[in-house]
Amino acid sequence: MAPVSLFLGLILYAVVAQAESHRRNTACYVRLGCFSIDPPFNNTDVLPMSPSFINTQFYLFTDFHQRAPTTLSEDDLNSSRRTNFRPELDTVIISHGFLQNGRVDWMVHMAMEMLKRKPQNVILVDWGNGSGFPYNQATANTRVVGAEIAVLVSSLNRVLGTTNSQYHLIGHSLGAHVAGYAGSRLPGLGRITGLDPAQPNYQNFDDQVRLDQGDAVFVDAIHTDGSDYDTISGYGMMLPVGHMDFYPNGGSNQPGCPRQSFMNIITEEYEDGTYETGNIISCSHSRSIFLFTESINSPCAFRSFQCSNIRDFMAGNCFNCGGLPCPMIGYDAIRYRARGKFYLATRSGTPFCGHQYLVQLKFGTFSHPTYGTLKLKFLTSSGLSDSVVFSGIQRPFSSGQTRDLMLVELAKLGDIQQAQLEFHEERSFFSWGEDKGVVVERVTITAADTDKSVYFCGHALRMTSDDHAGLHHRQFTPDC
Repeated sequence: MAPVSLFLGLILYAVVAQAESHRRNTACYVRLGCFSIDPPFNNTDVLPMSPSFINTQFYLFTDFHQRAPTTLSEDDLNSSRRTNFRPELDTVIISHGFLQNGRVDWMVHMAMEMLKRKPQNVILVDWGNGSGFPYNQATANTRVVGAEIAVLVSSLNRVLGTTNSQYHLIGHSLGAHVAGYAGSRLPGLGRITGLDPAQPNYQNFDDQVRLDQGDAVFVDAIHTDGSDYDTISGYGMMLPVGHMDFYPNGGSNQPGCPRQSFMNIITEEYEDGTYETGNIISCSHSRSIFLFTESINSPCAFRSFQCSNIRDFMAGNCFNCGGLPCPMIGYDAIRYRARGKFYLATRSGTPFCGHQYLVQLKFGTFSHPTYGTLKLKFLTSSGLSDSVVFSGIQRPFSSGQTRDLMLVELAKLGDIQQAQLEFHEERSFFSWGEDKGVVVERVTITAADTDKSVYFCGHALRMTSDDHAGLHHRQFTPDC
């Protein structure tokens, strides 16, 4: 009997140990269910905090002139208390990300733009108690917040007769994954928009732990800070997560944002304090918010182009939309049938939208790599264009090289008549006195919306430091 007893004892011990491990790796809450950190939910090493601690709040706006929101809760719906919620209208639910709360300016501004666009309910989600440090814990808490949203929507469906298809969830950074978790519990949810979905703890993990196109009938995402994560940049993911994924300016390093480096961060902290430092760190990551908000009522085009990667886009290989309307980024993306990855260029400040032009600068033959900058603008029948500046500071200009930049103009350029160039050479102490210069072979400008190009031949134009030159003879073929 002893061997049998020992064997049974070992089985009992294993069962108890497994149960204890499951208890340590799982947290269960009334109304919301259970949360585990067993695979695939092992993207963090911590369980979500309790719903009572996170204390998710919902603030309802229903009118553009409303000065303050009303609080909406499941208890309100289950009691006789009246709410301003209008069940016959569509509903937008907006979630913030790390270190924020539901009262930040951008959320209120987005709500007002939504209400200006059309009558609808707009709900701001405040999970500020759970969005703070450490980041791993905030990541885990997104699951509880997503479950809270799902419970609220289900209650609105049950009590007021709405349906999942009426809801559009919008989330920035961690908030994008909050929306994903909510959508996974709401079959047939109408739409989710991810604004630069957070990368750390999500990229390269199972689809179940991040926003993906299975979370709603239509999922779109705007990627603006998708470089490799290095503590001061790369907060957003480059990975496509939706039916339509938009990559403004390649999806990282947005124009108008300071270059993110440890030295710049330290200098800004010393000179201007923590607030401005935060603006540097979050500039590209937050740009997705401002692009989407502007798109809601923008009078100018936010046209994008389906493309496999930024290299093809910058080579001018993707400007043809096949005779169909080119999709608009942001609010109106749902109107288009195209699916995949889409690229566009934006301006560096508000308004960010505009008419896009690809400017290509081809150098001729010259002896030595040359450091400096070359500024280029175009004289048109409607005046001068904005300038584009080709930089040869980090990577020098060299013989036979081609450089590409996007020019985004608020107004469509008139008839392009001349290319104006200004070259400035960056000399070191050891090269002082040498005047290497560059040779310009050709300047090309292509309108993205028509895919038509104008060429200016340089005829071996040599430029030395501080030279100005104009290319007057335009042509419509690339032969120089």
